[in-house]
Amino acid sequence: MQGVANGENLRIAGGSAIVTPLNLNVGSQIYTYIDYLVPGLIGFSVLVSPMFSMVNISSTWKRDKLFRQLSLTPLSRSEWLTAAFLWYVLLAFVSTLLMLGIGRALFSAHVTLTLLTVPFLIVGPLLFVSIGLLAGSVSSTPESAGVLGNIITFPMMFLSGTFFPVSLFPSWLVPVAHILPLYYVIDGLSNAMVFNNPSAVYTDILVVLVLAIVFAVLATRVFSWREK
Repeated sequence: MQGVANGENLRIAGGSAIVTPLNLNVGSQIYTYIDYLVPGLIGFSVLVSPMFSMVNISSTWKRDKLFRQLSLTPLSRSEWLTAAFLWYVLLAFVSTLLMLGIGRALFSAHVTLTLLTVPFLIVGPLLFVSIGLLAGSVSSTPESAGVLGNIITFPMMFLSGTFFPVSLFPSWLVPVAHILPLYYVIDGLSNAMVFNNPSAVYTDILVVLVLAIVFAVLATRVFSWREK
């Protein structure tokens, strides 16, 4: 309003502007929507592949007695679980490189792959492999496992900051986001790849690691290799 009043006074007085201010960003990087979206999509891929696959595998293989057959081979339960975990870690790294390359090359995203990104691409798949295995193991049928998997997954897809920063959420919805495991993966990736905020990254890594250990212990206790 002050600027409008000054301009109107200058016009009435018959004057013209000689000195005008130029607004420039000099303090920090100007971030665009794609800068927030790339870490969100990486977190989304870390969630979806292990969750849906492990829910489906653990429930259908249990129904078809495939785990019982595998238990009769030299393959141990720990070897099978380790192989599944390593496969989804590999997928996480491949997805990250693809999204990072496309984001930077096609959309000029201000995202950088740093060493602080790596823990989330390892611990994240461990967390969601464990949750998916747990959901499939406690379900009596593949159909109920699919329902349970969707109940767990879909809130995290949309309420963890995948497509929009959590800071834009209504105030009553922010605490909901903070109880979802995927939030800490995406927040950590954003702090590592975009904002270069190590202290926040360490906090997010710690939360994801603790959750991964808890769910891994629960999943391995519930998962039956020699089911009846």
